[in-house]
Amino acid sequence: MNETICAVCDRISETHTCVTCQSRIRGLLAQIPEQFAWLHLSRQRLQGGGGDGRSSKRLHAPTPGDERVLNMLGPASRQPVTDAEDQAGPMPFLETLATWCEAVADERGLKSVKRHVTTMTTRLTAHLPWIFEQGFVKEFFEEIQDLVRTCQKITLTEPRRELLKGVACPSCDGLTLVRYFPGDWAAECTLCPSVRLDERDYRALVQDIVNTVAVTAIPPEV
Repeated sequence: MNETICAVCDRISETHTCVTCQSRIRGLLAQIPEQFAWLHLSRQRLQGGGGDGRSSKRLHAPTPGDERVLNMLGPASRQPVTDAEDQAGPMPFLETLATWCEAVADERGLKSVKRHVTTMTTRLTAHLPWIFEQGFVKEFFEEIQDLVRTCQKITLTEPRRELLKGVACPSCDGLTLVRYFPGDWAAECTLCPSVRLDERDYRALVQDIVNTVAVTAIPPEV
């Protein structure tokens, strides 16, 4: 079999995008509709401060809602941004999806879909096999991942991180493996972006450590 380098994680792969990264992208897209719903439920400003973590004690009237959520739910600017106060923060939610849906439609000769979160997510998911083979797949992954993670921080649904004590990363040998709840991987390295272990690989790594400790613990024969 011909071997190549995964366009997303730079690991050796049999295809342009490795199976693990394909699964990760599918998982991110699957979270999109739910995160959009959580965003709508998070529009109200938290009591005691602004949505962006700053004090609400200002000389002018506060925004009627969390600025971060309003930015994510709002439309993108149709004109070039010229003021530092305009279009602050990440790209709006639907605009991110719409940009990629238009790219897919243009490249594949398809009709545009409605600007609806479920419709656009369905379009992107249906064409993932094609996206996985394109040169822009890493950019696609990074933008969708940033979208999901930004929403998770705002909606307080960000996965909880747990340090996996005593288990070294198979790449850098550092005690830097973590697990996220909920998450797509059993273990990830905080220093090596390419190290993402599924449940089977993680169990195998732990078993290797156990076997090594057991061998070194056996006293030498006299």
